[in-house]
Amino acid sequence: MGKKKPRYEKFSIERQILANFNEIIYQFPFMKGLVEVDITEARRKLKEYSEKTDNRISFTGWIIKATSEAIMENKSIQAYRVSKRKLVIPEEVDFGIMVERKTHDEKKVPAMEIIKSAQRKSVIEISDEIRQLQNKIISEEEQLMGEQNFTRKLQYFLFSILPNFISKKLIKRIATNKKFITKFSGTVGVTALGMFGKGKSASGHVIHFPTRTIDLALGTITAKPRYIEDKLEKREILNMTFYIDHNIVDGAPAARFVSRAIELLETAFGLEEL
Repeated sequence: MGKKKPRYEKFSIERQILANFNEIIYQFPFMKGLVEVDITEARRKLKEYSEKTDNRISFTGWIIKATSEAIMENKSIQAYRVSKRKLVIPEEVDFGIMVERKTHDEKKVPAMEIIKSAQRKSVIEISDEIRQLQNKIISEEEQLMGEQNFTRKLQYFLFSILPNFISKKLIKRIATNKKFITKFSGTVGVTALGMFGKGKSASGHVIHFPTRTIDLALGTITAKPRYIEDKLEKREILNMTFYIDHNIVDGAPAARFVSRAIELLETAFGLEEL
């Protein structure tokens, strides 16, 4: 039996743009904090609420709620640079999240969506908003460019016909334009690629490509022993990664923010209403 030849597929315009974009943002100077967060209490409350009401709270939605509180206590952590001498410090926490949505031909694609003013919303409201976004139909062009208008359709067309070296220059201008990035992907970002690892043997953090001053990545949840008041207990631990742009934020305030965020998560902040 002869050797089978490899199968060729088209490398879509969407993937070409993402590849160039990731190549550029990989060079940004981010501090990375790989931490373990005890979410036992939060998971207990989420499970109890689900059993009592037959409704599920989005785990990512709860992370958004709790982290938004830590950001509001130190708004400079989400500042971004707009010129040589000027920073913008947003007064609202707009959380950019990747949501898997269906195209018109039933293909599943990840799409960037924004939970605006997350600090003003309850964890139930955030969860409902995420589910509404998941149920919306999307085109592959909207996956990258958002809802289409004439200007965005023209941009998409130009990316499809321009030589790669010119496309890269255009994408670099976009990737380094933080005002544009925050407008279309939020002041903070969270990705949950690591939630695939639910087996007992799978455990780890997620390392991805952050684009904003602060980004979060949710890894696996595993059972680990921890001392609670001098007693060894089995606890549920979330592997979480914090990315903070060192050009904007110094190490000390970054460490204080991460410490506060962990404190809020480990005390199940935002789930009191349940």
